[in-house]
Amino acid sequence: MNPTLLATAISLAWLMRVNPLAVPWLGAKLVGLVLYILLGTIALKRGRSPRMRAGAFLGAITCYAYIVSVAVTKDPRGLMSLLQ
Repeated sequence: MNPTLLATAISLAWLMRVNPLAVPWLGAKLVGLVLYILLGTIALKRGRSPRMRAGAFLGAITCYAYIVSVAVTKDPRGLMSLLQ
Protein backbone atom coordinates (compact mmCIF):
# COMPACT_ATOMS: atom_id res chain seq x y z
CA MET A 1 0.00 0.00 0.00
CA ASN A 2 1.38 3.37 -0.96
CA PRO A 3 1.05 5.58 2.14
CA THR A 4 1.85 8.82 0.30
CA LEU A 5 -1.76 9.95 -0.08
CA LEU A 6 -2.60 9.30 3.56
CA ALA A 7 0.66 10.86 4.78
CA THR A 8 -0.06 13.98 2.73
CA ALA A 9 -3.55 14.32 4.24
CA ILE A 10 -2.27 13.91 7.77
CA SER A 11 0.62 16.32 7.15
CA LEU A 12 -1.75 18.95 5.78
CA ALA A 13 -4.00 18.65 8.83
CA TRP A 14 -0.94 18.92 11.10
CA LEU A 15 0.43 21.99 9.26
CA MET A 16 -2.95 23.71 9.45
CA ARG A 17 -3.14 22.75 13.14
CA VAL A 18 -6.53 21.13 12.66
CA ASN A 19 -7.54 18.15 14.76
CA PRO A 20 -9.51 15.73 12.53
CA LEU A 21 -11.36 14.45 15.59
CA ALA A 22 -12.54 17.97 16.48
CA VAL A 23 -13.71 18.75 12.93
CA PRO A 24 -16.21 16.00 12.01
CA TRP A 25 -16.14 16.45 8.24
CA LEU A 26 -12.34 16.25 8.17
CA GLY A 27 -12.36 13.07 10.25
CA ALA A 28 -14.94 11.58 7.86
CA LYS A 29 -12.71 12.41 4.91
CA LEU A 30 -9.70 10.74 6.54
CA VAL A 31 -11.69 7.60 7.32
CA GLY A 32 -12.99 7.62 3.74
CA LEU A 33 -9.45 8.03 2.45
CA VAL A 34 -8.20 5.02 4.41
CA LEU A 35 -11.12 2.94 3.12
CA TYR A 36 -10.48 4.17 -0.43
CA ILE A 37 -6.82 3.12 -0.21
CA LEU A 38 -7.71 -0.33 1.16
CA LEU A 39 -10.35 -0.94 -1.50
CA GLY A 40 -7.97 0.30 -4.19
CA THR A 41 -5.28 -2.18 -3.19
CA ILE A 42 -7.82 -5.01 -3.27
CA ALA A 43 -9.08 -3.87 -6.68
CA LEU A 44 -5.62 -3.55 -8.19
CA LYS A 45 -3.65 -6.47 -6.78
CA ARG A 46 -4.96 -8.24 -3.69
CA GLY A 47 -8.31 -9.40 -4.99
CA ARG A 48 -8.34 -13.16 -5.48
CA SER A 49 -11.06 -13.28 -8.10
CA PRO A 50 -12.33 -10.95 -10.82
CA ARG A 51 -15.62 -10.62 -8.93
CA MET A 52 -13.81 -9.52 -5.75
CA ARG A 53 -11.72 -7.03 -7.71
CA ALA A 54 -14.80 -5.61 -9.44
CA GLY A 55 -16.62 -5.24 -6.11
CA ALA A 56 -13.63 -3.50 -4.55
CA PHE A 57 -13.38 -1.22 -7.59
CA LEU A 58 -17.03 -0.18 -7.26
CA GLY A 59 -16.54 0.32 -3.54
CA ALA A 60 -13.48 2.51 -4.17
CA ILE A 61 -15.39 4.64 -6.69
CA THR A 62 -18.27 5.03 -4.22
CA CYS A 63 -15.82 5.95 -1.49
CA TYR A 64 -14.21 8.56 -3.74
CA ALA A 65 -17.62 10.08 -4.48
CA TYR A 66 -18.32 10.22 -0.74
CA ILE A 67 -15.00 11.97 -0.06
CA VAL A 68 -15.77 14.57 -2.73
CA SER A 69 -19.30 15.12 -1.42
CA VAL A 70 -17.97 15.64 2.13
CA ALA A 71 -15.40 18.11 0.80
CA VAL A 72 -18.06 20.09 -1.06
CA THR A 73 -20.68 20.16 1.69
CA LYS A 74 -18.30 20.31 4.71
CA ASP A 75 -20.66 17.84 6.40
CA PRO A 76 -19.82 14.24 7.32
CA ARG A 77 -23.13 13.11 5.81
CA GLY A 78 -21.99 14.28 2.39
CA LEU A 79 -24.74 14.74 -0.17
CA MET A 80 -27.29 13.31 2.26
CA SER A 81 -27.08 16.59 4.17
CA LEU A 82 -28.71 18.35 1.20
CA LEU A 83 -31.87 16.21 1.51
CA GLN A 84 -33.12 17.93 4.66
